Amino acid sequence: MNAARKTALVTGGTSGVGLTLARALANSGAEVYFVGTSQAKGERVEQELDQGTGRFIRLDLSDLHAVRSFAQAFATEHDALDVLVNAAGVMLPTRQVTSDGNERAFTISHLAPFVLSHQLLPILANAAHGRIVNVSGAPSQLLKPSLDFDNLQLRSNYTLMRSTINAVHAKTVMTEILAEKFEPEGVDVNAFHPGAVKSDLFRNMTFPLNVIFRAARFFMSSASPTGVYATISDTLNGKTGQFIVGKKVQPLSFERAYKDRLWKATIEALPFASDTHRSASTSAPPSTAIST
Repeated sequence: MNAARKTALVTGGTSGVGLTLARALANSGAEVYFVGTSQAKGERVEQELDQGTGRFIRLDLSDLHAVRSFAQAFATEHDALDVLVNAAGVMLPTRQVTSDGNERAFTISHLAPFVLSHQLLPILANAAHGRIVNVSGAPSQLLKPSLDFDNLQLRSNYTLMRSTINAVHAKTVMTEILAEKFEPEGVDVNAFHPGAVKSDLFRNMTFPLNVIFRAARFFMSSASPTGVYATISDTLNGKTGQFIVGKKVQPLSFERAYKDRLWKATIEALPFASDTHRSASTSAPPSTAIST
């Protein structure tokens, strides 16, 4: 294998934004590992990507124990990881709870990327310019503080849109937190607005919303130029804690107290966090904050 060839890991890589970025990374010559839950879709994407550049990994991101085990094994098997793309997400019309007791959409969009980012930090730090890219959304919705820490996982007043925005907003805030924590390791952490990209996110919607969104797919793009830029462009090397729309890059700037509360709540939600780590302060090293 070419020593200069990059390695990338993309969650949600069998459809939507994740598939767009898996294709772009493969076309750039990277070795791409992409995560999804459908074996059939994964195999189709593997066949689509040229020259064996794509490798499918079946993984349920709502199972945080499985996520951690996978990431630990991946970090053992690879010397370096150039890009981690956290693109997976889900929209659910009714509240679902994982075996760990966490809300499912929150787990897939926020907690799983948190675990992956920490467990893969050592090999991201080994890359020449390690990069974590988090898929976010419209800045008008996601750059305003909106988390209710007394109802973070929507045990009451659950709606599909509230759940989706809540989880993606948490991931966006965590982008800034991890950018601060990972900067000494030389790992950049940024978020981006993908635009209107065709995806399977709407498959769980009930009538009539599913009809409306299926019709809207005809007006959506099959690619995300912003996502490709955020994931691949060398001009972003060394830029961290940024929110990217098009080629406009702006720093994330949530208040410290808000970030501290999210950090604490995230640690407490992890099923494998010890009592000591549950009370970890925001100044705790990220590697020790979630290890067993």
